[in-house]
Amino acid sequence: MKVLSLEKLTEFVELVKTNFASKTDLNNKVDKVGGKQLSTNDYTTAEKNKLAILEPLTVKSVKVNGSPLVPDGSKAVNVDLSGYAVKTEVTQEIAQAVSGITGFDTQAVEELPGTGKKGILYLLSNSGSGNNVYDEYVWLGNKYEKLGTREINLTEYAKKTELPTKVSQLTNDSGYQTSAQVGNIVDTKIVNKVDKVSGKQLSTNDYTTAEKNKLADLVKVEEITTEEIEALF
Repeated sequence: MKVLSLEKLTEFVELVKTNFASKTDLNNKVDKVGGKQLSTNDYTTAEKNKLAILEPLTVKSVKVNGSPLVPDGSKAVNVDLSGYAVKTEVTQEIAQAVSGITGFDTQAVEELPGTGKKGILYLLSNSGSGNNVYDEYVWLGNKYEKLGTREINLTEYAKKTELPTKVSQLTNDSGYQTSAQVGNIVDTKIVNKVDKVSGKQLSTNDYTTAEKNKLADLVKVEEITTEEIEALF
């Protein structure tokens, strides 16, 4: 019979401790699950309680323009939109209405005229405030089409009656002159001018008063013939 010494037994015990997990170690482990791993996002009790009081989102009623719709036997609600136009239809009607229009004119009104005009954007006052004080309408052949709601500020624009109709009503910019100012300048320039005479021009050879008097003192020599000259000798 082989006997294990105390020294060898001690080594064996240490070897077992080193290479095999203890019961305490196993209690601190969890079983592996494929595709999962430990996360740092802890699911706290507070989060659990918060989720517990949440209720599923349920639509309890459906209304159209404030009127409730009654579900049928299959608990379905049919919303009838046959009286409404889809986006493509609205776009087509607007495109047809503005075709041939080279510009729009705006007109603020208290009520829409019985018959509208093409190219006029009618601004109908509403009960809104701030940026919603007008509803916009255009005339589409035989009816009005509402485009939207806008606040149109026309305070920076002039009315037709406020536009000047004469040049005299305008104020000249700096550096520009009135007709009166231009006339005075022309008159001043003309005073220092002489009338043109064909074949003549200004000369630097001034004809002085002294030269005029000298010419006046000269004796006029009449024309004589050759015979009269020979008779003098």
